[in-house]
Amino acid sequence: MNTIIVACLVAVAAAAPQISYQPNQYSGNPQPLINILSQSLEQDPNTGNYKYSYQQDNGQAVAEEGSVYPGPQPETGSITQQGNFQFVGDDGNTYQISYVASEGGFQPRGAHLPVAPAQIPEYAQLRQEHPELFWAEGQQPQQPTYV
Repeated sequence: MNTIIVACLVAVAAAAPQISYQPNQYSGNPQPLINILSQSLEQDPNTGNYKYSYQQDNGQAVAEEGSVYPGPQPETGSITQQGNFQFVGDDGNTYQISYVASEGGFQPRGAHLPVAPAQIPEYAQLRQEHPELFWAEGQQPQQPTYV
């Protein structure tokens, strides 16, 4: 009886799949390693302000500063972040973006990014002459007057 049990255990062990670790077994396009050339991080634990940056050998670089402005109540306030980053695109060009992120939103700038046109004078004149049309921009709508 013991012989049958041992034989069954040997058969099960022999039939079990053999698993071996092969890290890039399923990767059709292995990625090269990217080295960090420099990096820094400075934090002020009292104010929450910070500064960090890093640069990689693939042309990517990032730098950012953050300033915390406490509010009147605990857990309130705001943070302003400004910085820049660059990367090499698929077309081989290096793209550089600088930005500010604050209560006014994320505002990127870069030579390759479109820029909104300046306000046309006719628009400013229309706003002045017909403020009731611009109630959605924070102004109270005015009731038209009929004579």
